[in-house]
Amino acid sequence: MKNRMKDLDFEQTVAFDSVQDFEFTRKALQRFREVVSLEDFEDEDAEVIFRYLYKEMELVSFGDFLKRYIYERAGLEEPYAEVPNEVYREIVVDSFRETFTPKSMTPTTAKLPALINNWLNQASVKRETIFLLGFGLRMTVEDVSDFLTSVLREQDFDFQNPDEVIFWYCYSKQLGYHQAELYQEKYAKLKENSQIQAKRVVGNNISIENEKELFEYLAYLKTGWEDPLSEKSQAFSEFNRLLNESKEIIAQMYQKDEEEERGKKIWTAEQIGPSDIEKVICSGIPINEMGNLKKMSASILSKHFSQKRFSRQRITNILNHKLPVERFDLITLEFFVVSQKMQDIDPYERYQFFVKEIKNLLYKCGMSELYIVNPYECFILMCLLTDCPLAVFSEIWERSYEEA
Repeated sequence: MKNRMKDLDFEQTVAFDSVQDFEFTRKALQRFREVVSLEDFEDEDAEVIFRYLYKEMELVSFGDFLKRYIYERAGLEEPYAEVPNEVYREIVVDSFRETFTPKSMTPTTAKLPALINNWLNQASVKRETIFLLGFGLRMTVEDVSDFLTSVLREQDFDFQNPDEVIFWYCYSKQLGYHQAELYQEKYAKLKENSQIQAKRVVGNNISIENEKELFEYLAYLKTGWEDPLSEKSQAFSEFNRLLNESKEIIAQMYQKDEEEERGKKIWTAEQIGPSDIEKVICSGIPINEMGNLKKMSASILSKHFSQKRFSRQRITNILNHKLPVERFDLITLEFFVVSQKMQDIDPYERYQFFVKEIKNLLYKCGMSELYIVNPYECFILMCLLTDCPLAVFSEIWERSYEEA
C-alpha cells in the first residue's frame, strides 16, 4: 500500500488560494502521505495515528484563516509570518468604522478592538460572527460562503432562514449592515403571502434580483413553506438514510452474537435505537456512573475533535430537529457504514470509495469537501487505510481518555 500513497486524491483547491504561500492544505496533505507511508503504519496503525494527531498535527484555527484573508485583501507585502496581530486588528477596526458596522449583533459591553483580538486568536467562532465580519470587511457573497463552508465547515447560506436570506441579498448587492437591519424590521411587519408562488430559491438555485423579489420570497417563506430540495432538508434526509443503514448493520452484529451464544432472539433494524448506535460507534469512549459518555473535556483530543461525539443524545436531538445535521454526523455515519460493508476490501480501495461517496454527499448537502487540515476528518481517513478501521477508530478514542 505504501507505494500508492502518492496517488491519494484530495481536492487541492482551497478558499482564498490566491494568497501566496497558502500552506495549510499543502502541508497537511504532505504530512498525511508521510504518516500513512511509514513502515510501522500497517503493524502499529493505532499508535502511529494517535501520535500524529496528538503530538505532530498542526491545529489551524479560525484566526489563522481570518488573518490569511485580511493579508490578501489588504495587499500586505511583508512576509506573512512577520505580520503582527496589531496590524490585522487595526485593519479590521478601520473597516468596521468605515462601513458603520456594529461590534456585535447582540448587546455587549466589550470593546471592538478586544472582540477583534478574540476573533484573530479563536479556534472557532459562531456563525453570526461570520455574518458580522461579512459586513464589517465588505465581503462578497462568495467570500462569506467560503468562510461558512470552508472555514467553519458548516452549511452554506440557509435560504429557509429569513435573516440569512436578507444577509445574502445585502452581500450580493454590497449593502451595509444598516440596510440589513431595515430589511429585518420590514420583514417583522411583513404579512405572509401564499398566493405568490415566489419559490425563487430551490435547493442551490437562487433567483432574487431586486428588493421586490426579495420580499415576495420572504412573504412566501413566512407561511412556513419548506423547500424539500434545500440543503438542510437534504442533509436530514441523508442522515436518516445512513442511520437506517447503520441500524441494519448493528442488527446483523447483534444477530451474529445471538447465534454464537445459541440464543433465539431475532434482531431487526427497527429494534436498534440511538443507545445501540452510541454503544457500537462510541465503544472506545468510557462511560460515567450515570451511563453517559464521559465528558469530551476529559479527552486529550477534545480540541482536535471540536467537542463532538456521536452520542445517543446527539442522535435523538437531530431526529427531533433540536440540532441541525452537521458534516461531522454525515462523515461519521458514512465511515461506519463503509468500514463495515467493506471491511474485507483492500484498504486503498475502501479509502477511495469513501472519498468519492462522501464528496458527493457533502456537496448535495451544501457542505464543502473533505478537508485534510481538519483533525477529525484526517483521523477518519487514516483509519480507513488500516485493516480494521472501526477497531482502530475505537482504540484511539479510548487512548485519548487514558492519557489525558
